[in-house]
Amino acid sequence: MRCAKCEKELHACECQWVKTYSGGEPHYTQPIDEVNQPKHYTDGGIETIDFIEAKKLGFNLGNAIKYISRAGKKGNRLQDLQKAQWYLTREIKNEEKNCG
Repeated sequence: MRCAKCEKELHACECQWVKTYSGGEPHYTQPIDEVNQPKHYTDGGIETIDFIEAKKLGFNLGNAIKYISRAGKKGNRLQDLQKAQWYLTREIKNEEKNCG
């Protein structure tokens, strides 16, 4: 498969543009990178992982933030919030053990 913009093989090009048509005119867009920058992690102008790392939140709090920030964007909102609650509860229990 070739890039629609530079016409190199997709594996060899850096732009990887996709050609679509609207009103008979070609339009070029870059495909969504669901591995490195999925939409549900990048909306709001900052990647969730960048926020988590900047705040040094660790695994449990980081996962809670991840599920809160994407709640409802990938599927079941309630389930995402319950997962966030699970990680937050685990962090609280760990904190209680360490402080008690």
